[in-house]
Amino acid sequence: MEKILVLGAGTGGLVAANLLASHGYKVTLIERSDTHLFQPGMLWIAFQGHSPSRYTRPVKDLVRPGVELVKGSVAGIDLGDRLVYLADGRIFTYTTLIIALGAQLDYEAVPGHRELVERYGDFYSGAQAAARMWSHLRELVRGRLVIAAADPLYKCPPAPHKAAFLAAHTLRRMGRLDSVEVHLALPFLHEYPSEVVARIVAPKLEEAGVNVSTLFTVESIDVDKGRIYSLEGEEIDFSLAAVIPVHRGPSVKVEPGEVLDEDGFVKVDRYKLNVEGYDDAYAIGDASNAPTSKTGVTAHLGAEVVVDRIMGLDSRFNGRTNCPIVANGEASFVISSYDYPPVPVKFSRFKRMLEDLFIASYWSSLKYPERWAPIFRAYFNATDPRVISGGW
Repeated sequence: MEKILVLGAGTGGLVAANLLASHGYKVTLIERSDTHLFQPGMLWIAFQGHSPSRYTRPVKDLVRPGVELVKGSVAGIDLGDRLVYLADGRIFTYTTLIIALGAQLDYEAVPGHRELVERYGDFYSGAQAAARMWSHLRELVRGRLVIAAADPLYKCPPAPHKAAFLAAHTLRRMGRLDSVEVHLALPFLHEYPSEVVARIVAPKLEEAGVNVSTLFTVESIDVDKGRIYSLEGEEIDFSLAAVIPVHRGPSVKVEPGEVLDEDGFVKVDRYKLNVEGYDDAYAIGDASNAPTSKTGVTAHLGAEVVVDRIMGLDSRFNGRTNCPIVANGEASFVISSYDYPPVPVKFSRFKRMLEDLFIASYWSSLKYPERWAPIFRAYFNATDPRVISGGW
C-alpha cells in the first residue's frame, strides 16, 4: 500500500493531504504547530486592528478523515532511503513524499532586525507580532512609518504595498495622515518588480498619500537611532518600522544536499514539481525553488498538480499567480504565469469584492478543496493571462 507523507500543514500541505483523502488515499500529515494562520490576515491585524482569532484555526479542525495528523518538528529528510526524521527521534517511512514546509524567516541576516521586531512587531512573524505592530501604530501621533524589505525575494510580492495602503487608510481615518508619513521603501527599480504593475500601482500610492523610495534594499537597522540603512547607500529615519525579513528554505537537513539551492529552497521540476532527481518526492509552495511567486494561491494550485500526478495524471504546473493588491475599497491582482509576464489589471471595487470572496472561502477550501475546484477553475480560466493579456 502507498504510504503518503505530507510535511507541513500550511495551505499547500492541507490542500494536498485533504485532496488525497477525498480520493481514498491514507495520508500522514506532520505539522509542528497546533494552529494554522491565514498569513495575509497579519496585514489586517497589524494595520487595521483586527483580532488575531479571526485569522487562525486549529489544524485538527482543518484535516479530513483519512488524514492522520502527527504533531512534530521535521529535523531531516533522507530522499535516498525514503526516511523522515523528527526532532524528538521518531522516524517515518514513505513511498511518496510531499514537502510543504514553507519558507523560514531569517531575522539575523540584517543587523538590528531582530531587535526591531522584538520592539515593534511586524506583519510577517505571526499573529502576535502583528498585534504588537498595531498597538504601536494606533499610538503613533506624528512621525514616519516605514515599510521596507530586506531582500527582493519574499512571500506575497504585493504585501508591502498592501501594508502601506492599509496603514495610510487607518491613519487617514484617525485624522493623522497629515502628521504621520507612510513611507514605502522597495528594493526594485520601480514601485513594483513588474513595470506593467508599477504603472498601475504608483498613482494609487500617490493618491493614498504614500511616499515611495525605490532601489532601497535594507542592509542594517539602528533601532535606537530610528534609522534604516540601505545597500545602495541611502538611509531613512523612522518612528515606527516594519521590515520584511530575508527568506530562506526550510531549516531541515536534506540528503542529498544537492537538491537544495544556495538559499536552502528545494530544487524542483518547474512543471511537475517533483524534487530534482526523485519521482517519489515533491516540493510545493514556499519550500520550492519554482520560479514563481511565493503565495497561497501558487501553493494551492501546486498541491492540485501534485495530487493529480500521484493519481497517474500528466498534470502540469504553469506558475500561475493571482496576488491581490488591496487599496481601501478597491483591489487589483498581479496575474502572470511561466509563459506570460504580469498583465495590466486596473483597480476596481469588483476586484475587491473578489478578494473578499477568496478570504471568505479560505478555510473551507483547505478542508474541502474538491468542492471549490469548479469555481476556482472557472475563475482561473477566465483570468488566464492569455485571455486578459490586453488588460482587465
